Amino acid sequence: MVQQSELIILVLSIALIPVVVWTYRGIELPGKPLLACALGAMFGAYVATVAEGFVAPTILNALEHLLFAIGGLCFAALCVIVIRAWSSRPGDGR
Repeated sequence: MVQQSELIILVLSIALIPVVVWTYRGIELPGKPLLACALGAMFGAYVATVAEGFVAPTILNALEHLLFAIGGLCFAALCVIVIRAWSSRPGDGR
């Protein structure tokens, strides 16, 4: 059974895809592919969350958790890359 909150998150995610893509194209960020990986994994997890209410709940539940874990690892790695890159910029007083 699909919960309303899960469905709302999926609908909002789908509605925000154009904004996210437009913003992604306009940013300069070290490790930018990790951001795309993290966002894609999170979106995939939202889709798996809703789909598990209809078919293969055990497999899709495991996939959901795996995708959330991958997204979290990508965000963590991105944070490390960005912090290292920004802390080593010349002229920041260090």
